[in-house]
Amino acid sequence: MASRRQKVLYRLKQRSPEYAAGFCSSATNILLTYPVNKLIFRQQIYRLHTVQAFQQLKDEGFLILYRGMALPLLQKTFSLSIMFGANAHYLHILRSSSKHDHWFYQPIASALAGATEAILTPLERTQVLLQTPKYNNSIRNGLHAFILMYKHYGIVEYYRGITLILIRNSVSNIIFFACRKPVKDMLPTASTNLQHSMYDFLSGGLLGALLSTFTYPINVLKNIQQSELGGRHDRPLQILRYVYEQRGNSIKEFYIGAKWNFIRSLVSWGIINSTYEYYLTTLQKAIQDDE
Repeated sequence: MASRRQKVLYRLKQRSPEYAAGFCSSATNILLTYPVNKLIFRQQIYRLHTVQAFQQLKDEGFLILYRGMALPLLQKTFSLSIMFGANAHYLHILRSSSKHDHWFYQPIASALAGATEAILTPLERTQVLLQTPKYNNSIRNGLHAFILMYKHYGIVEYYRGITLILIRNSVSNIIFFACRKPVKDMLPTASTNLQHSMYDFLSGGLLGALLSTFTYPINVLKNIQQSELGGRHDRPLQILRYVYEQRGNSIKEFYIGAKWNFIRSLVSWGIINSTYEYYLTTLQKAIQDDE
C-alpha cells in the first residue's frame, strides 16, 4: 500500500510543474496588463474609439480602473494553469495508452484542456459584469455578483456564454500547442538562457497575438452575451445575427478594439510564454535536485 501511494505521489509530482508554471506565468501577466485589457473591453462592448475609451476610464478614476482585478487574477491564473497542466496531463494519458505516438494526440489533448478550462466560466462571467459600466453602482464586488446571480436567476446564469467559451478555448489551444514549437524553431538557434527567453517571448507573443485576433469576434459575442444579467439565453448563431445586424451588417465592426487587443496579446502572450518556460525549467530542476 505504501509503495502504491508513493507511486501516485511521484506521478503527481511529475505532472505538477506544468500546472504551477502556468499559474505563475499568468499571475505575472495579469499584474502587468490589466488596465489595457479593460480599455479593450470597453471598445468591444460600446464601439468606442481608443481616445473615448481611455477618457471614460480616466473619468471613472484609479479605483474603478482596477475594480474587479481580483477575479481575472483568480480566473486567468487557474485557467492558464489548467491550459498548460491539463494539456500535458491529457497528452501523457493518450501516449501511455498506445505504443505509438500518433499526431492527433496533441490536438485532442489541447481540445480537452480547453474544455476543462470552461469550468471557470462563472469567474469569467462575473468579471464581465464587473467591467460593465451599467452595473458599477448595482454590483459592489465579485461576491455580490455571485450571490445576485444565484439568488435571482439560478446556477444557469453562471454559465451564460459557455458555448462560445468552449469554442474559443478549444480552437485556440489546438492551434497554440500545434504551432508553439515550430514558430520558435523558425528563429535563429539560441545559445544562452537570455536568448531562449527572448525567443520564447517573440514566438509566444506573435502566436498569441495572431490567435487572439483570429478569435476576437468570438470574444466580442461572448462579452456582449455575458454583459447582460437575466433574460434569454440565446444561441451563438442568434447572437451573431443580432450583433451583425446591429452593427450595420459589417464584419469590420466586430474588430473595433482589435488593434489594442493585438498589441496587448503580443505583450501578454510574450510574457506568459517566456515566464512559463522559466518557471517550468526552475520547477523541474528543483524536483530533480530533490530526488
